Amino acid sequence: MEQEWSGRITALEERVLSNTRRIGALEQAQETLRRLATAVEVLATKQENVADCVARLDEKLDALEKRPGKRWDSLMDKILLVLAGAFVSFLLTRGGTV
Repeated sequence: MEQEWSGRITALEERVLSNTRRIGALEQAQETLRRLATAVEVLATKQENVADCVARLDEKLDALEKRPGKRWDSLMDKILLVLAGAFVSFLLTRGGTV
């Protein structure tokens, strides 16, 4: 009977050791997973910041790209006004001499 109990106790001790090793491995895996989740959270925050910066830069770039077009339009308006003024002056001077 004592030998039977001794065998059972030995089996339980082996099982306890096995479970202890498995629990230790699970704790390590859980810690690794926690660190990974924290790193992903930090990366997501940084990615949001980068996205905001890119959006602001995109707006600035659009404004810079539109600037030469506005200048060209302004120049064309001035040229058309000068030509119209010259034409009107021509008509007025021509009309006065006829």
